[in-house]
Amino acid sequence: MAAKDFYQVLGVEKSASQDEIQGAYRRLVMKYHPDINKEPDATKKMSEINEAYNTLSDPDKRQKYDMYGEAGLNMNQTGGYGGYSGDPSDFFRGGSTGSIFDDILNNFFSGQSSQSDSFFHQSSHQDYASRGSDISFETQLTLEEAITGKKIKVELDRFETCTECAGSGAKKGSVPKTCPKCKGSGQVTVIQSNGFMQFRTVSVCPECKGKGKVISDPCPSCKGTGRNRMKKILDLDIPAGVNDGTKIRYRGFGNAAENGGVTGDLYLYIKLKKHPLFERDDIDLLYRASITFPKAVIGTTLFIPTLYGEEKIKIPPGTESGKTFILKNRGLPIPGNQSRKGKLTVLVTIKVPSFSQLDKEGKKILEDMDRKLN
Repeated sequence: MAAKDFYQVLGVEKSASQDEIQGAYRRLVMKYHPDINKEPDATKKMSEINEAYNTLSDPDKRQKYDMYGEAGLNMNQTGGYGGYSGDPSDFFRGGSTGSIFDDILNNFFSGQSSQSDSFFHQSSHQDYASRGSDISFETQLTLEEAITGKKIKVELDRFETCTECAGSGAKKGSVPKTCPKCKGSGQVTVIQSNGFMQFRTVSVCPECKGKGKVISDPCPSCKGTGRNRMKKILDLDIPAGVNDGTKIRYRGFGNAAENGGVTGDLYLYIKLKKHPLFERDDIDLLYRASITFPKAVIGTTLFIPTLYGEEKIKIPPGTESGKTFILKNRGLPIPGNQSRKGKLTVLVTIKVPSFSQLDKEGKKILEDMDRKLN
């Protein structure tokens, strides 16, 4: 059997701290727990994750693993493989130096709860088996609203904690009882033997479905779930400076969990409306300004609308169509930094009238001008 890289299994560096190892383990539990992940290899993957965490979360085991690999986990403390000078058969029958396979069976594959098991029970039972789902929706804002911020009202059809039983799921006067099958852990362990090896599989308790509690007398209002679906109107504050695609999290505004668990979150996605004057490119804006041909020749002054008030720019004589002028700090705010903004580009185009729009005098002026220029 090929040796496993426990650091690779958890997705951490060899120099990872205990906090980093624990954090990686929590994330993997939430991804591969059989109650969440229905892939056929999820249980096997979870077993490998538990095995890696069981080793790397124990400083003594980790030191041995770093020095000798998996073999170091089974070495006798007084001499190990290299220091053993007794009868080799002692390794198999549990002689004075201890048995490698006894170590495997009794310490690693035993049915007793380890540090890894304890943490696994906590993370799976508290973090997601008893957490309400999140809610996501989208709202549209004008560019002006995105800059200044806005208060909105939203109506949600979501799960609320049952007021009759306060989320417990049990009828008034009764309380949920500890699950007799899993003893409140929310999980059951199945041990399978294969010759001299034993493999342990942890799965969600089928009796309480991972809750650790069973309800014999359910609440008549919520039917034992601890929550009811209701319409709810919420007042939400959208902060100033959001941009197209911004995601805002409102913690605890999602669906209530079953049986009094942690409420999910609400995610609001921002979509910016098309503006009648400006074209948007991320935080930069474009404004098209049209001037007459005479003003392009002799120059003029333009008053340009911006999201922050009018700005005056001078158009020099001889300006050609397509000339651009940049107004710094007049675009949209950089997300998270209201003091810095994108730019506003003013694109000048020359308005050319059709010949039929000119009267006799206007036509004569243009013809005289053309003769003088040529």
